[in-house]
Amino acid sequence: MKKFYLAIIFLLIYGITSFAQYPRAELWKEDIRSFAIEDSLYGRPKDVVLFIGSSTFTRWTTIKEDFPGLNVINRGFGGSVLTDVIYYYDEVVRPYHPSQVVIYEGDNDLIEPTKSVEEFFEDIITITRLIHIHFPEAGIILVSIKPSPSRAQFFPKYTQANQLMKAYAEKTAYIDFVDIWSAMLKADGMPNEDLFLHDMLHMNEKGYRLWTDALKVHLQK
Repeated sequence: MKKFYLAIIFLLIYGITSFAQYPRAELWKEDIRSFAIEDSLYGRPKDVVLFIGSSTFTRWTTIKEDFPGLNVINRGFGGSVLTDVIYYYDEVVRPYHPSQVVIYEGDNDLIEPTKSVEEFFEDIITITRLIHIHFPEAGIILVSIKPSPSRAQFFPKYTQANQLMKAYAEKTAYIDFVDIWSAMLKADGMPNEDLFLHDMLHMNEKGYRLWTDALKVHLQK
């Protein structure tokens, strides 16, 4: 009788967890499937410099050419927030045994009215600790949120999040922080619109050249 009740409890728990799945998971199933297909065609490299994050990385189509001599893998998926990356950690991070992980998120996270800066920072801590637990020798680079002109109303949240990430990196030996925000401002402190496409959200070729220069020092040291 005891085993019967245990079986019922197991089924109830399984049923609850099956239906209580992460609601955003469906949004990225095709992206995750495309990564798996790419790995099946070209193999799954190890000891890579792994880029994970949102559309800023997804749209970086020249990323391999921009860092010659490095084994770069781009697993960014556009529109994502950091909780999406955490959910798909076993698909976009763990299989590649990275020697370095470059993270760019926050752009999308903090336009959500229900997500605070503190909650975003909790996700930063979660993803960096996950990486460090599985790959203790891997370095982690946190890239600051960029000052996209079309999202100027969120700049106070962005700057607060950048300050938290910078302070966290300064006290954590295996994390570096790259301040891309300051590099994308003009002398008057306003965003340099010459670095952006017409939507004033995504970057153009000039913007990506700036990012390449900013990151290169950290990736090749």
